[in-house]
Amino acid sequence: RDRLSIFFILFLFKTDIFATPKVYATYTANNLTITSYSKSWNKNMLKNLYVELISNFHGDEFDFLSDIYIYPNSPEGVNGLYYDDISLENNNYILGSNAYINLYNGERYNTIPKIAYNLSHEYGHHYMIYNLVKSENLYYNNLKESKYTEIRNLKNSPVSYNIDSEDYLYHWDIMEIMADDYVQLLGSSNAKLSYDYKSVDELLKESKNPYDNPSSFNLKPQLNPYIPLAADIPGLYNYLLNISGFTVAPPKIPVKPKLNNITGSIALNGEPTYNISWDNPNKDEVFEYTLVIYPDDNPFVPYPLKTLTSKEPLNVTFGSYSIKQKDDSIKSISQKYEGNYTLKLYIKDSKGFMYSSETLTSNFTSLSKNILSDNKNKDKKQTNNIDEKPSASPDAKPIGPSASGSLENLFYINTKK
Repeated sequence: RDRLSIFFILFLFKTDIFATPKVYATYTANNLTITSYSKSWNKNMLKNLYVELISNFHGDEFDFLSDIYIYPNSPEGVNGLYYDDISLENNNYILGSNAYINLYNGERYNTIPKIAYNLSHEYGHHYMIYNLVKSENLYYNNLKESKYTEIRNLKNSPVSYNIDSEDYLYHWDIMEIMADDYVQLLGSSNAKLSYDYKSVDELLKESKNPYDNPSSFNLKPQLNPYIPLAADIPGLYNYLLNISGFTVAPPKIPVKPKLNNITGSIALNGEPTYNISWDNPNKDEVFEYTLVIYPDDNPFVPYPLKTLTSKEPLNVTFGSYSIKQKDDSIKSISQKYEGNYTLKLYIKDSKGFMYSSETLTSNFTSLSKNILSDNKNKDKKQTNNIDEKPSASPDAKPIGPSASGSLENLFYINTKK
């Protein structure tokens, strides 16, 4: 009997990552034991974690998970690892009952909302592996032959089915794609919490710095930015339920709003202010929208422009923004773009399904020049106080995003009389 292991990133064995870790608490329910090596997780919190776990959709595979371990820190930056218990005998995969999950960074992810996504993602590995072995007798290296890859339209994509292959890419790993799909379609509501991102005008008016939550579900609903979101794939939701023996009516994919062309003006600090709008084609349901932007050559670093609902005016201000204050000083927030950037709407319905709109790509170097040219001969004094163009502050040095780098630290706020 050959022993198989799929988890893959750093460790092949269940070892003590930290020297003789101290057990702070344990909790056992339905033959599943949760053990905390993190002082932030006591027994009552472990009980709540169990409740969170079963809030994710589950079936018979639940009984084949024996343990969850919470560690205070992380090896090499990973947030979780899943270890299956599967062996091979006479070309048939045998399911053992000792699969387990390691959750890392327990000191940082020290509440249920903070750790919920990581828990759901790792359980997604368990759910998908167990049910694909059970329903199709397929495992990691031969998942290309699964009905899943057919429905997910992955047959002609550079998907990795072997971690040892020379062209292996983590975001194309079939196991990671499946786990992301599980969270999107079957994960708990806590695993799919949204962050309320503010636009530049709101940030300036409220004197707030940019958010500190760069990995929320409504900013990065999945690891791989090159494939559609799971809810955008007809039949995928039903397939994920069918392999576990459940049948339900498929969700209705909404009509997608279309982003209108970007318009602009000149802020008081002499830099472009942009505005973009869209229509709501689904009048009978309230949707949450999050508008994101990313360099055209690097979709891995999306930056949120605003979160709003379909009951609000469907337009977003971004770029630079300025306000003239009572003492005639000018308060500005600056966000500069150069080169090609792509905008996309993430659309979340009342059931937590996330969809995406068609993208809109613009060259902001040309766009800003056109805005400056269009406004050159206009009256500088506008009633909305965002179209006047005095000289820019000599000490104002906006931090602009690289066309291929991180979009963090994009803002600066400057006040000048």
